[in-house]
Amino acid sequence: MNKLAHLINLFAILAILFINCGGGEQPYDTNISVPEGDPPFPPLGQYWVIDKAGALTNETIVKGDSLCQSLQNDGIAEMVVLVQSGIKHPETYATHYGRWLKLGSKGASTRGGNNGIVWLIRPDAELKMTISVGRGLPQFTSSDYGRVMDKAKDYFNFNNFDQGILVIIEETNRVLRELYPSERGGEQ
Repeated sequence: MNKLAHLINLFAILAILFINCGGGEQPYDTNISVPEGDPPFPPLGQYWVIDKAGALTNETIVKGDSLCQSLQNDGIAEMVVLVQSGIKHPETYATHYGRWLKLGSKGASTRGGNNGIVWLIRPDAELKMTISVGRGLPQFTSSDYGRVMDKAKDYFNFNNFDQGILVIIEETNRVLRELYPSERGGEQ
């Protein structure tokens, strides 16, 4: 009987370790609420580029949407670009918005899931660009999207939102395809 008790204890310890060490991957935070004082989340609608501030031409929205759609079609990422004014908590807003949309393919981030990106552009703010990247894109780091932001910032600072958005989308597309050339989509 003593051996049976030891086996049961060993099994219980292993089960606890498995659960606590990520055996069933859970998001760090499941909060999808709009931060207090910020505008409601807009639905995704027809395009991956959402202009709630009225800052973009239809041509920019369509061109940007096409690149975002190709990232999704190729299984690399699901990327939304939201142009919205009146946001006071940009990092939290972008992260919660991505969760609210259920952005990124489903499944564990170690198997290509959680691959969503939200670019939040705030025309009325001093710091106009915020990004939220899902854990399923670990190779897309701050050094990568920092360079994307550097290429776009002057356009935003001079209120050329069309060109700034296109730079963000085109450069993010280019970098993601370099980082994930055949792991998702493409050659498999």
